[in-house]
Amino acid sequence: MIEELVKIIVKRLKMRAANQTSIPVSKMPRDPVAVFMKSGTVRLTQVNQHFLERLLSGNRSELLSCWLKKAVDYEVSLELELFDNGEPWLDYQMLTSIPFPIFSVTGELLVHSEGGVICYSDSAIIPSGSTLCKYKKQLITPLANEFLVKNNIAVRERQ
Repeated sequence: MIEELVKIIVKRLKMRAANQTSIPVSKMPRDPVAVFMKSGTVRLTQVNQHFLERLLSGNRSELLSCWLKKAVDYEVSLELELFDNGEPWLDYQMLTSIPFPIFSVTGELLVHSEGGVICYSDSAIIPSGSTLCKYKKQLITPLANEFLVKNNIAVRERQ
């Protein structure tokens, strides 16, 4: 009997881990527990500059603080999807400060590299079809650039 119960729980946990839910920021429910019970990954869509600024500031709204705290409690992965491509308001500093994966409206993952020079090892971990965001003075080695082109990874320069 206990073994059957454990099997059911493990099955539900695996289904939850594989499930992803998308919720527009404007329609975030007050209490996210029901969403977090069903999904291991929640993507907040239609994210704008104001939302990201609130997220990064210490003055988060009660709703946003509740969401972040409960996501940690329920071990839910949060993702953010911009309402546009983030041009030009999503600067490099903001991009590197946000602790969640950020996606463009077209589904491209926006990634960055911390070093002054982006080398092959940096580019090799970027998923194909993503967008690499770099700051103006950041250099890309020829081998890294070849990898980026070969794997259809766009490069965008941020301020």
